[in-house]
Amino acid sequence: MNQKTLSYGSLCSFYYDATEGFAPESEVLFFAEFIDKHKSGRVLEAMSGSGRLQIPLLQRGYTVDGVDRSPTMLARCRERCIDLGLKPELYEQSLEELALPHTYSTVIIALGSFQLIVDRENALKSLKALHKHMEAHGDLLIDIFVPDKTNNARSSSCVRIDEHIEITQATEYVFQEQKRRAQAFCRYELRVDGTVKQQEQELIEVTWYTDDELTQLLNEAGFEVVAFYERSFRVAGPSRIVHARPAA
Repeated sequence: MNQKTLSYGSLCSFYYDATEGFAPESEVLFFAEFIDKHKSGRVLEAMSGSGRLQIPLLQRGYTVDGVDRSPTMLARCRERCIDLGLKPELYEQSLEELALPHTYSTVIIALGSFQLIVDRENALKSLKALHKHMEAHGDLLIDIFVPDKTNNARSSSCVRIDEHIEITQATEYVFQEQKRRAQAFCRYELRVDGTVKQQEQELIEVTWYTDDELTQLLNEAGFEVVAFYERSFRVAGPSRIVHARPAA
């Protein structure tokens, strides 16, 4: 039995794919409207993970690159793309040190992923790096959320991969209101015919912002905020998308 502590290991990635799957059509269409404004412009999904949103956009014919710091998530994306006959450009990099060979007319950070960068200075550095990779009139779209602090301190769930294999997840939550941070301590178990074969543990930490705080952060990085959009893409809860552009 293999037990380790990590972020986005193999069990986490498989569990994520099994529970999240691909982005719903309403979410894909929302971002596609912005991509269409730039006609044949290149798209970057930052913190793209295993392709939840990137792959449906690729299937619509857009040129969408993906960047993520997790080699496990990117490996899952490659596997899924091979099965679908897709060949995207994928880069294993953190946003703070972003150095890509292209510039982009649309940059997307979906599903609250930006809030995984809990340190403000690193968040600012990431936004500045994205700014350097954007075209002058490009669109930056960041899906944000505020954690539901009424959630139970513990939760558990199970997803079945096939008739023999299932992955269970047990999570404990800790909220730090003054710091605007939430921690989720997750434990995954891979079970084959009821017997535990592999275990993983991970710590997921997120932060959140008021609109004014996020606007200030974007301004410092060289962006101007165009609008905030309220949407309900997913059963898990509402999304709030901030739309920004490189400042003139």
